[in-house]
Amino acid sequence: MSDKKRPCPTCGCRLYQETGPCAGEDNRASKMLVGLSQINIELTQACDKRNLCAFCGHQDPAIHFAAAYKPMPFGLLEKIAAQILVGVVVQFHRDGEPTAYRHLGDALRLFSNHITSLVTHGENLVKRADDIIDNCTSLTVSMFKGDPDGQLQMGVLKEFLSMKREQRPMVNIKVVGELPIDRDVYSLGVPVIRRVLHNPDGNYHYAQRNPTIPEHGICLDFLSHPSVDWQGRLYICNRLDPANLGLLGDLQTSTLEELWNSPKRLEWLEAHKRGRRDQASPLCKDCLFWGIATSP
Repeated sequence: MSDKKRPCPTCGCRLYQETGPCAGEDNRASKMLVGLSQINIELTQACDKRNLCAFCGHQDPAIHFAAAYKPMPFGLLEKIAAQILVGVVVQFHRDGEPTAYRHLGDALRLFSNHITSLVTHGENLVKRADDIIDNCTSLTVSMFKGDPDGQLQMGVLKEFLSMKREQRPMVNIKVVGELPIDRDVYSLGVPVIRRVLHNPDGNYHYAQRNPTIPEHGICLDFLSHPSVDWQGRLYICNRLDPANLGLLGDLQTSTLEELWNSPKRLEWLEAHKRGRRDQASPLCKDCLFWGIATSP
């Protein structure tokens, strides 16, 4: 890798030169991303799971994603990576399956100085093991009640764990609902995360539950956790948003700094600070999620 492509050890930008870390001006945008601690990046909108998750928006014909599910161009991913400060957690999932992305290994290596996370259905772990092992920080396999692919998931995950041994990534299992006894996730020796689904506006088959609300009363996702779709469009959070209610703008034509500090987001932020999320983005109005996952 040439010096020009090495992340700056001072700020993490990709403008590092042979003379050393950037002088600060080139990293001005990163320093203006106040509060941004996590970001989701959708590598592809496609999902190749044999049987789609029951709660996934891909299930509903009323939701029209792209006519043909497409991947994020790698050049666009590089452009986005150059704007994300080291220390920000980068999660590779939104509406699609990250292990279906052709350039998965290159994508993970592009963020080698970040804390990186894959959330996956798990069916491709063995097939994509060379791209994943030792290239990301954590990996979460989502399992849910009534999944006809459950036994396949367990078998693939067991094989993947035997392949990776003590190497990265750290592996977790996220369980939604009660799994049958024959899927003994606790036998695999990895942390098991129990999850209650929230009911954000536009989502399907989510059970409405009492949410966990942070003490300061402001949604943590809105404050710190935006999301980028495969086209480079930036959203206020990672909730399913087929109507683009939480859209801030396009990273192909604007910078992350510009959109994060845009009048639209700042206006919505003020509404949250007044305790009036109903006056923020229409996506926030009916959302029951406050940025804290709730356990059953």
